[in-house]
Amino acid sequence: MFTYATIENFRGIERLTVSGMGRVNLIIGKNDAGKTALMEAVWMAGHGEDAARALWTLQEMRIPDVPVEDFDGFWRPIFRGNDAERGFLVDARLMPPGQARGAGTRVQMNKARRSPPLSGTEPAGGNPRAGTWALECSIEREGETHEQLVTGSPRGVEFPDEVYPESLGTWIPSGSVDYRNAIRLFSRLKQEGQDSLVRELMRLIDEQVEGVEILSPTGGQAALFVRLKGQPVLLPIRLMGEGVQRCFDIAVTLASGEALLLGIDEIENGLHHSTLEPVWKWLATVSAARSMQIFATTHSEECVQAACRAFSALDDPGLRVIRLDRRAHETVATVYDRNLVAAAERMGVEIRG
Repeated sequence: MFTYATIENFRGIERLTVSGMGRVNLIIGKNDAGKTALMEAVWMAGHGEDAARALWTLQEMRIPDVPVEDFDGFWRPIFRGNDAERGFLVDARLMPPGQARGAGTRVQMNKARRSPPLSGTEPAGGNPRAGTWALECSIEREGETHEQLVTGSPRGVEFPDEVYPESLGTWIPSGSVDYRNAIRLFSRLKQEGQDSLVRELMRLIDEQVEGVEILSPTGGQAALFVRLKGQPVLLPIRLMGEGVQRCFDIAVTLASGEALLLGIDEIENGLHHSTLEPVWKWLATVSAARSMQIFATTHSEECVQAACRAFSALDDPGLRVIRLDRRAHETVATVYDRNLVAAAERMGVEIRG
């Protein structure tokens, strides 16, 4: 579990240090404070030697219409001030049970000063190096340093060999749901008889939900359908509200226990204020049982207070609220536990920023 992070020159963050992160971390602050950037940086570091692939995944979700081989359009915006030659640093540390702090992952990436060596057969005519580029990646993990190169050209991008075929982290964006991955995870849960956790969370959003089925009515691609109380016909989950769809995505991720790190962007999206506290209770209980670390962002003070009440009701010390404030040349993180959040609420002080 990551407890400490230092980030430099990543997206809009010039320098940020966060100490005292917990099992469940709710990140707050103004729109330009770097909430999602902090979450992305830690999530990327959680992938160890596959950090470059993880960063590719995150950037594709941000700008899906820009081709990955376009360095200036796809990769350069990741670096603060578009300064890819200077590069960025993400250093995330963890504290495994029974061990002193120190283990973790340190990721440095920058654009190579020289064009990468060419491989394969180049097309005749023109400049064969036109449009070629390389990202130098230095990843320190468990006392070992791995030097990697991501190379690109108009023909495509070549990444280092994948080290962890099974995903170490799952990312739930503020918008659409990745139904292909959700169906894969839910199918496994159904086979193992573990799908009740998913139904439990969905019923917190809509008490009419009785279950979820995987069907292929036309004989083509499988789809998710929801069984509602008193309704003879199953309803496609895509026709349900945003809250039900996102909670299904969150539920299958946590219930499967496949990932060690979960990032949820704008967790309050689609959720009615009355459901926030029970949803947080569910997240607290299941993340503890699955030993999963969660990072989430929110714009809602109501969401912050609901999380605090939920963890207090469970007597769970695992919640941290991380407030980010941008200064002239750095971003400052203030970390609150559930007791400090509750004290602020009693005094009528809004900590959201």
